[in-house]
Amino acid sequence: MGMKQTMTPETICAKSRPLTIFLARHGQSESNREERISGQADPTLTEKGHRQAQRLATALRSIPLTKILTSTLRRSIETARPTAESQEMSLCALDALKEMSFGVLEGQLRRDLDHESQRLLDQWTTNKLHFRIPGGEHLVDVQRRVLPVLSQVLTENPDGTLLVVGHRHTNIVILSALMGWHVEYLADLSIRSKYVYEIQCTPTPHIYTICLTGKGRGTRAEGFFNEDDPMCSSHEHQTWSGKPEYADFHHETDPRYGNGNA
Repeated sequence: MGMKQTMTPETICAKSRPLTIFLARHGQSESNREERISGQADPTLTEKGHRQAQRLATALRSIPLTKILTSTLRRSIETARPTAESQEMSLCALDALKEMSFGVLEGQLRRDLDHESQRLLDQWTTNKLHFRIPGGEHLVDVQRRVLPVLSQVLTENPDGTLLVVGHRHTNIVILSALMGWHVEYLADLSIRSKYVYEIQCTPTPHIYTICLTGKGRGTRAEGFFNEDDPMCSSHEHQTWSGKPEYADFHHETDPRYGNGNA
């Protein structure tokens, strides 16, 4: 059994009404491009990653943000910087929002893993909640460091509009906490950089998915969408079942988030 959620939508969002949080993942890093395990290593963004960062800034240019949060890793900061510059804001970098640590595997190329390293990675892949790669973390560890900071952020920002630029596993924890979804249902999500999630923090929170690239650029759909998740095609509508409600991603372009033909 996983660690019981210490915060629910009723508790984590009730004190922050009517706060809105935009949740984004960092752009492509050099480690992503090389298919290198990064975790808490600190690579910079690639040229593609910088373009993705600029698209995020463009998408949010009409949204008056009140705070921008990042981790202390460069790929998170570099992704948020164009948005901060366009809105003449500073960044708040928090160590607790760093990516999950992969311990002894950090810095290794996935294609070059030896037998023991591959065994460790496979074991973690099948039990992300509770298996720690030596020297690293599991998803419950990430919950334990992220959730107290998230609670503090919500307490200090009872209203307004926040942007959080995080990492795959920290964003999974934040998403599950804000929406009241069991983290084990989200553990394998990639949380791709092409989407930003708009979460309206009310006692019954709502989530919208905004597409930043491709044919759907500028499209905003009610619900959660992630095309890498095979469950997306099911479009579940089980509010508070502990599973995400998936978006039917066929809505009109919202002019606030950029033009689909731009």
